[in-house]
Amino acid sequence: MSVGQRLRLGSAFPVLSQLPPGLAYAAATRVGLWSGQDLVNARTAVRNGYLRVWPEMASDPPLLDSWGRRYTDMLARETMDVFRMHRLDAGTIRRLIDVDDVSALAQAQQEGRGVILVMAHFSRLIMLLAALGMMGFRIGMLTMRVDSSNEALAPAMRRFLQMKIDRLRQVIRGNWICLGDNLRPMYTGLARGEVWVVLADAYMADFGEWREFPFLGGTLRLSGGIERIAARTGARMVYGAVNERGSRLVGDVRALPADPSAGLAAAVGELERDVRATPWQWWQWNILDYIWSSGAKV
Repeated sequence: MSVGQRLRLGSAFPVLSQLPPGLAYAAATRVGLWSGQDLVNARTAVRNGYLRVWPEMASDPPLLDSWGRRYTDMLARETMDVFRMHRLDAGTIRRLIDVDDVSALAQAQQEGRGVILVMAHFSRLIMLLAALGMMGFRIGMLTMRVDSSNEALAPAMRRFLQMKIDRLRQVIRGNWICLGDNLRPMYTGLARGEVWVVLADAYMADFGEWREFPFLGGTLRLSGGIERIAARTGARMVYGAVNERGSRLVGDVRALPADPSAGLAAAVGELERDVRATPWQWWQWNILDYIWSSGAKV
């Protein structure tokens, strides 16, 4: 992590978060998470991801630049969400995000089984979780490790991610476990009807089980853990997503097939629809080489 990013996370964003919401988010976009060569490197990595999927974009540099800028601007606003999370109340949530239909989640819960809320690294996803928490849903979460055992994280990023998890948990009020932990609390919770969120497009090199799905004209490789957990616990799966629409967010929860294998495949289909609509909102372009190949699954 660069000095500039450490200063942004440690000083600039905490100060800017105290401004009224409109000014805070505008300032976050203006300041950004990167500057100089770091910003060039971030946008180049994303640009390379776009070109792997859509090589014809090489003939349209302005569009590539626009998508790269929108990507980094979105992540800056997502970071501001974290710094403002402890100030959220129901009124603030309603001014920031529209969540019109949660019937798929409510109905899945009413069946008396646990629910796996399948999401992805797409847009400002924690805001949908915060909105659901404000509506009364109690949600547990499975995340990557953010302690010192994750040597890939710089200390400043580790502190930021720990704060992110702590503040979100105050709103969604569920349990939290990390990849590599004993998953018994999740299995037990789902078996007794709890809701747990899992990010389907998370990547770790040592995932032991992989599934492949058609995606963006190629093949997306994801962990098969969600399918296995659903099959073992009898939990239903629903898909959750949030999109930036101008200055507001729109969140929704979509029903998925009851069969675990079909449910996970359908969730990938929902993600593909979202990515095709607004590609710059998907976080994972910079790690595309690890999770996507150009050959279509047969």
